[in-house]
Amino acid sequence: MTSDPVRLWRIPPEADLHHREWDGEHVFFHGAAGDTHRFSEAAALILLRLMTAPADESSLTIMLSKASEVDPAEAAAALSSILKELASLEYAEPVA
Repeated sequence: MTSDPVRLWRIPPEADLHHREWDGEHVFFHGAAGDTHRFSEAAALILLRLMTAPADESSLTIMLSKASEVDPAEAAAALSSILKELASLEYAEPVA
């Protein structure tokens, strides 16, 4: 999947995600699948943002760039990888 700054992403409605943080570790439970995963700080930031409302790749890139204090191009590359992983696990999906 290629990057698209205006593509919206969301948490799948059936996912029923739950988040816990212990000592800087972010754990998410996918209620529909019954799976639990530990994610990086960057992936957790993206998931927590998407749990509030869908967001486009551009705004997610800006948020990640500011939070990580990295160049927007570096943040965009990281975001692409994170979204690909989250989509493969069905923790996030592009809005059709």
